[in-house]
Amino acid sequence: MNRTSIEGYREFLARRDGEADLLNRRLANREEFFQTIEANPVRSAHPADRTKFLRNLRRRRPEPGLDQKMLFLLATAKLNQAERFGVGLGETYGLNSDENVPPENVYLELEEHYHTRLLAYALEVFDLTFQVVPPPFVMRQFVKTAVFLPDRLNFTFVGASEMAGCIMFDELRRVGMKLFADEPEVSERIELLYSEILTDEIGHVGYCASRCSSAERAIMRRIYPYIGRLFARQTAEITLLIDPKELRERLDRPFNVEELTAELDNETYLVTHP
Repeated sequence: MNRTSIEGYREFLARRDGEADLLNRRLANREEFFQTIEANPVRSAHPADRTKFLRNLRRRRPEPGLDQKMLFLLATAKLNQAERFGVGLGETYGLNSDENVPPENVYLELEEHYHTRLLAYALEVFDLTFQVVPPPFVMRQFVKTAVFLPDRLNFTFVGASEMAGCIMFDELRRVGMKLFADEPEVSERIELLYSEILTDEIGHVGYCASRCSSAERAIMRRIYPYIGRLFARQTAEITLLIDPKELRERLDRPFNVEELTAELDNETYLVTHP
């Protein structure tokens, strides 16, 4: 893991993502990554029940009796919907299209787009197709608040959300690997896709922290556990997959980047620790 300067982070993004094309929502190196994924498809020997999946996709709470694997797939399909909604809102208002916007903002926006594709490939392993669904009402209001806050508040608020997102993606990565351990290729594919997202999210946390004062970073640390609990409540499948007490305890511990990166093969970059 690297941690130095914003210039170093810009170099890291260019090296990791390649050329950025905001108009076509493309990052050159990410497209090469997906070409590799498509050239080496992985399919579970136990495809998911598509009818059951779709029936629960738009439910606020899943129907009783779903097994852990189905709950994981539903959480995978739902967790990023709020982030996708926020990115789309920011695009609509051109928040990262101005020539005066720092160059890393374009990379960060495009990385968020790729998170949806990464999760779509995770679902594809089980013959499921990613579908756009509106996040719950509370999450929509939360996202709107984050998008339209003035910059000084925005980085604090978004940074805390990214910290919470790191925990959620890491927890689901671990759950998915364990649930599908009987199919090693499936488990490895889930780890790979979730690790790509987690690598990005750690970078986003460090970037937001670098744009905050020490007092604002203290606020980030203070509010991120509450945002994490909100995420879990709004994606009910998470509370059925992860013991709520254990999740609360992890969120209440200091944000530990070393713990998050310990099992990652990817190079990560943290501009500033929150």
